[in-house]
Amino acid sequence: MKVTAIDFETANGNPASVCAVGISVMEDGCVEEAYYSLIRPESNVSWFAPINVQIHGIRPEDVEDAPDFRTVLNDIRPFFEDAIVCAHNARFDMGCLKAACLNCGLPVPYLHYFDTVALSRNLFPQLPHHRLNDMCSYLEIELEHHLASSDAYGCLMIVAHAMNLTGIYEIEELLLFTNVRICSL
Repeated sequence: MKVTAIDFETANGNPASVCAVGISVMEDGCVEEAYYSLIRPESNVSWFAPINVQIHGIRPEDVEDAPDFRTVLNDIRPFFEDAIVCAHNARFDMGCLKAACLNCGLPVPYLHYFDTVALSRNLFPQLPHHRLNDMCSYLEIELEHHLASSDAYGCLMIVAHAMNLTGIYEIEELLLFTNVRICSL
């Protein structure tokens, strides 16, 4: 089964204010595809909070000519087909996907997903923190933190490391073995 890692960045505290998305896909043990796009937030959520800009570096002028969420959703939908989706702190990223869809009046994609934070905690309980940057540092995965494409790739590489560590290369079997819950959106 294909594993699709996703990461969103937001313009402000509203989860519908997505301003960037990164996706990495692994199929048959190989990273097959990657996708990145800036997103022009919808006008009702388009203000940029200074703290968010400080975190990810995306400014209003960076997204002026970017596609809107509706366009980006059409681009990313195929990545969800026949896949299980993962994100590091999945509640945030799945919340962004759902909120952005609802804000645009679009149907929320039906998908199955899991959280690589839970996977990390269950496989590496000895570590004091399981944040994405901490896990990537521990596993020696190169990461440009808060660049959505790099964060998605880092998340996917955590899954790849978990597979190599356990010797379990079927994602559903790995999640069962590591006691990580599969959720639905």
